[in-house]
Amino acid sequence: MPIFSDFKSFEKDGWEQRAATYGKWSATSQIVPIAVEALNLSSVDRVLELACGPGYGTSEISKKTQDVLGTDFADSMITEAKALYPDLEFEQADAENLKFSNNSFDKVFCTFGVLHFAHPDKALREVCRVLRPGGIFVFTVWAPVEKSPFFGILSEVISQLGSFDVGLPDGPPIDDFSVKDRASTKLSAQGLLMTNFQMKDNVFDTGSPASEIPKIYREVGVRSKGLLDFQDQNKLPRIETELISRFKEFEEEGTVKMPFPYVIVTARKEQQHY
Repeated sequence: MPIFSDFKSFEKDGWEQRAATYGKWSATSQIVPIAVEALNLSSVDRVLELACGPGYGTSEISKKTQDVLGTDFADSMITEAKALYPDLEFEQADAENLKFSNNSFDKVFCTFGVLHFAHPDKALREVCRVLRPGGIFVFTVWAPVEKSPFFGILSEVISQLGSFDVGLPDGPPIDDFSVKDRASTKLSAQGLLMTNFQMKDNVFDTGSPASEIPKIYREVGVRSKGLLDFQDQNKLPRIETELISRFKEFEEEGTVKMPFPYVIVTARKEQQHY
């Protein structure tokens, strides 16, 4: 297994800085209620949320069951979640090294966090370990780059006008779980049987004009910020101008509204594991 320790530190440091701005640009808050439905919750379920961020998922889950714990590896996110939802339980935790006992949760939930794990296989192994036999894991990932203007346009513009070789730490492939067969294989290897893979249409209303796109890239993601900030400073103005121009296509009445499809994946713990 590749060791992406630098990537892990890079991601953690980046998300520690994003607790205050996450909600401003996040496209996930409108997705969370839809993804939570896939958990098929009952009032007696014990649920763990991984990469909970400011706690949107934990809050939504608490409408169905009070036995829910939100976790995130960024301390600042946990602080933000506790401030937003003081009646709910949150704690700092590394999804790749959970402290919980075997077979201790009925359901595990994670919105878009898998994309930021340095070692997704380790996190999946931990999910399988803490789930009870037959337990359910639901997570979301963004659709493949070619289906998402937000990712695709950045990739195209950097390819044309900049460079991807800017010193960012190597990490796992970003699309391992956005392709059905690959996701199924990765899950099965850790004792989780994929039972549903559903691509969902979605529109991200940024609430801002195209001129704000460079700022959005910096505030909404760790890797996108690094990719822009570490470009040759002589080339960066042209890169940003091109991004703004490309996103004018999606501007309606002064705000960018772009397709931002995602995938909901459901998996079940196979009985024989743990």
